[in-house]
Amino acid sequence: MDHSTSAQLPFSGGQSTATIPDTLDLADRAALAINGLGGSIDPELLTLYGLTHFCCQRPHFAHWASADTLIDPKFAESFSLMRVMCGSRQYEELEHRFREELFRRIKDGLYWDYYTPKRPWRNAYAPDFYGAGKDEDFATLPGTGRMIRALLVWRELGDGSMRTEEAIQTLVHGLRRIAVERGDYCYYPEKGGWGEPCSYPRSGWLNTDEAQSETEGGEGAVTCMQSHQIYGAAHWYAVSGDPVAFDLAARLSRYVCQSKFWGGVPDPSSSAPRVHKNIPPRLPDPPFTAGHELGHWYSHWHARAITLRGLLEFAIIASDARIMEFVRRSYEFILTRGLPRTGWVNTYPGTVNQMESCALGDFLGLAIRLSDIGLGDYWDDVDAIVRNQLVEQQLTRADLLEAVSRQSPHHCACEAAAHPGELAYDNVIARSMGTFCGTAYPTSIPTPFVMQCCTGNATQGLYYAWEGCLRETGDHATINLFLNRAGKLVEIASHLPHEGILSVRNKAARRISIRIPHWAQVQATRNAKPVELDWTGRYVHFNVAAGDTLALTFPIAETTARYTVNANTPVEQIYTCTFRGSTLVDISPRDTAPTNYPLYNRTALRVDQTPMKPHQSFVATRVVKQW
Repeated sequence: MDHSTSAQLPFSGGQSTATIPDTLDLADRAALAINGLGGSIDPELLTLYGLTHFCCQRPHFAHWASADTLIDPKFAESFSLMRVMCGSRQYEELEHRFREELFRRIKDGLYWDYYTPKRPWRNAYAPDFYGAGKDEDFATLPGTGRMIRALLVWRELGDGSMRTEEAIQTLVHGLRRIAVERGDYCYYPEKGGWGEPCSYPRSGWLNTDEAQSETEGGEGAVTCMQSHQIYGAAHWYAVSGDPVAFDLAARLSRYVCQSKFWGGVPDPSSSAPRVHKNIPPRLPDPPFTAGHELGHWYSHWHARAITLRGLLEFAIIASDARIMEFVRRSYEFILTRGLPRTGWVNTYPGTVNQMESCALGDFLGLAIRLSDIGLGDYWDDVDAIVRNQLVEQQLTRADLLEAVSRQSPHHCACEAAAHPGELAYDNVIARSMGTFCGTAYPTSIPTPFVMQCCTGNATQGLYYAWEGCLRETGDHATINLFLNRAGKLVEIASHLPHEGILSVRNKAARRISIRIPHWAQVQATRNAKPVELDWTGRYVHFNVAAGDTLALTFPIAETTARYTVNANTPVEQIYTCTFRGSTLVDISPRDTAPTNYPLYNRTALRVDQTPMKPHQSFVATRVVKQW
């Protein structure tokens, strides 16, 4: 394939200026995210720095073995989605070169990590498990699945060039060609190569053994390493009807749905050897529970979220009611594993007991898609996640990171063994603003660092919530979240959490439907005159004309609740949480360790009068709906 043609994407749209509430605006978070995405890319190698370390006197970026190239397609997808949200052109030229580099890696039906002496750290990912590796190209198969997803976003944004569609189909067919078949399912072997889970060497598979449990592998997570491929293939089938894509998604789905990969509960008190440092030994399901039929899990939750999203996309194209049920039951099980009112879920129960930022993006994606296809109404979950843990785990305070650095040792361990070019020290904290931390407790980010897989996923969570907030079809606008948002038909201004006011200025809609949170008792006016509410479920409907203004008002008060995290374990902790609506404004007990980054410093959100600000909003010509 010839990939020399320009990959520049059209990010067109209009700007509008208004005075709006100075409350949560996801477009502003997207603009900050672009700063972090571009700032974390090595401009010479055109691959990202997979890690960022702040707990040392000289904060630095670090290349992360072969994980860099696996994560690159996540960044490519996120760049595009963030630009749709905010219209920022920061790092535009770098992004263009980065995208061209990713196209260059597509060859012979796969997405490759090419050997180069410029990256001597490349084979250093889990060598005790995968072996030392070789100076040979290998394809990262989860990365191939993510590359398909990035290409599909570019296609939807208007890059309908033959090379984009040809690249997608080539990758789908390449994945099907090398999959190991067993009866009616197929899989990619965990130890098929080196350097990454499910890597495929240029010289062919080194091993084709089938996994016997979920926790085998360098990541302690088998099914997720099949599931980006399911997601990409299912999406490609939805837009192309390619039977090879359907067959691939179906066979991989049968593999990851096997009962040997599901069920069980963690045993945090066991002294038995762990299969992975972050995964405790497994206990059987409790009586009366068939966890393998319900999507229950005991290990790395983010890995399970990837699997569930892939399975849900296949279930949609196949109209598979049983898999849909499986995903819904698993999602509901997830809500029992943390503080769902804040969006915090224990990603590694029984070990580190923290929330990985990667998981936030997939948490939101699951909740929205399950709601979209009618398997539940989880918009209140979406609201809780995005207002609280998602935005808190985005790094926005340079002063806090500088304070952490000052309190930290002079060096960190990675510096002593680094190769030339592996680390970068220039302006790291400023360039990292907008990235997402690796993991967090409910009240702090301990010894803060960044795994860029988390930035790739969590930035997409910003997009999922932003896109889901307002859907515009024809002359009908549907508002699902009480957030600031500018669209083609309407402009939304939210005074939450200060005051119970949502204002909607109509530009071109004829009908507006607004979902009301379960806790809000609303009244409405149209052009300052009271109107009777027309309800369908949680939605109220209004017939409107151009220039109309709707205002929803409702009481907003502080409420307090107590929640237990890690119950019945040695690290059980009870938190007292104070909310205004769905926004967490205080939590205790707090973590005051000097090398931790504190969360939920939200005193300003408890003021009863809404601050206002002049603001320029971007309204994109194209919005990605099939994310």
